[in-house]
Amino acid sequence: MFGLGKSKKGAANTPQTTISGKLGDEAKRFEVIFNAIDDGVILIDNHQVIRQMNPGASTIIGWPVDEATGISVLSVMKLINDKAEPIEKDDNPLVTIYRQQEAVRDNDVMIATKDGKQMTISLSLTPLVDNNKNVTAVVAIFRDVSKLRAEEKQRGDFISTASHEMRTPVAAIEGYLALALNEKVATIDDRARGYLEKAHESTQHLGQLFQDLLTSSKAEDGRLTSHPTVVEMGEFLEKVSEDLRL
Repeated sequence: MFGLGKSKKGAANTPQTTISGKLGDEAKRFEVIFNAIDDGVILIDNHQVIRQMNPGASTIIGWPVDEATGISVLSVMKLINDKAEPIEKDDNPLVTIYRQQEAVRDNDVMIATKDGKQMTISLSLTPLVDNNKNVTAVVAIFRDVSKLRAEEKQRGDFISTASHEMRTPVAAIEGYLALALNEKVATIDDRARGYLEKAHESTQHLGQLFQDLLTSSKAEDGRLTSHPTVVEMGEFLEKVSEDLRL
């Protein structure tokens, strides 16, 4: 009897039981992590129906988890354009990803929440593809970046205003230097003319720096367009060395 009891106790720790316990622990750990993530995470099946949604997603878009689960993701995640109009299905990444079968990244997507609030989100869509290259599910991860975009716009507006304001006195200095270099207005010796010409070039360079500051601001908010030009490196290096000679 004692031996039989011992055998039963040993059977409780069989490899199958241990594996089941580990899988159970992993599932619990996954659930804890899934629910603790601040970013929104939604699992969408191949019929565009939400199968899982974490509290982070609920907080961002305003849909309770139990209400959103089991309905179309297009009803929950209402992507809109800059005119607050719904994005057409042919352009909606939540639809096109099933055809493209490639991950989608967009850091400036507008979305309307359940209560009608509009916000900008950073959206990442990853398709889960089977052996037949069919999309069986899509994982959507997103976060609210409205505050970040507002801060970027505020910083860009400040840089733009400051640059324009600083260019005004520089333009005045450049104008006076041009007058000083005009032989019909002022009489100066060659040495002074050389100094004034350097000062004039420096003010022009300073004006270009302000323009570059504006350009960098445009690069941050996506307004920058590239217009590459050919530069004669010999002439450029000669000018740089001349500016740094003093």
